[in-house]
Amino acid sequence: MPRPLRVSRRSIAQRATLLCASLVAIAPLLISGIGTTAGAASGCKSFGYSCTIDGYNATSMNNSWAAKYYGSDTKGGIGTPPHNCTLFAAWMLAHNGLADPGRSWGYADQWGQTLAAETNDTPAVGSIAWYVDGTMGHVAYVAHINWVNSTVLLISDNYSGGVNGYTSNGWVPISQPTGYIHVRDLPIPLALAARRLVIRPGQSVKSMR
Repeated sequence: MPRPLRVSRRSIAQRATLLCASLVAIAPLLISGIGTTAGAASGCKSFGYSCTIDGYNATSMNNSWAAKYYGSDTKGGIGTPPHNCTLFAAWMLAHNGLADPGRSWGYADQWGQTLAAETNDTPAVGSIAWYVDGTMGHVAYVAHINWVNSTVLLISDNYSGGVNGYTSNGWVPISQPTGYIHVRDLPIPLALAARRLVIRPGQSVKSMR
């Protein structure tokens, strides 16, 4: 009988600040043990920066090329300094190692069109969830994927919803975004890159491909 695969994960507990409406500190582990993660909390909305990851805040948002293209109110920013969904999405791409693309990809609803060759319907950790809905659309960072129940954990900055905007994260169906943009996906952990499988004692191997 094959031994079950074990994939270790860490969830990052985040401390709520300012007016965080709700925060679940530990991202849920998948029962099957299959998933890919970039460490984040779930179910958070904050008028500060409590719901983001990797140190994004009012100071650090200016420490990469992202601010050059998306760090002003000309791209829908709000607050002081201005911030928005495109800024955070670009900031995360830069944080993950994407070099300065040399141009803006436009408003959020234009990203998937500008980057059409890198856009499809399949999420990956490190990819950008793209929405065309609303006045200027929306983009969010894919931090975690649950392949068992077909959901993704999206983390985002938001320009609307108050004087200073807000940050948020939460699980949504994989099919909800218009598409996923792949310009700086994170590497899949080796155990999952070799095989995305569910193996349980007493059961046959069930492929998740």
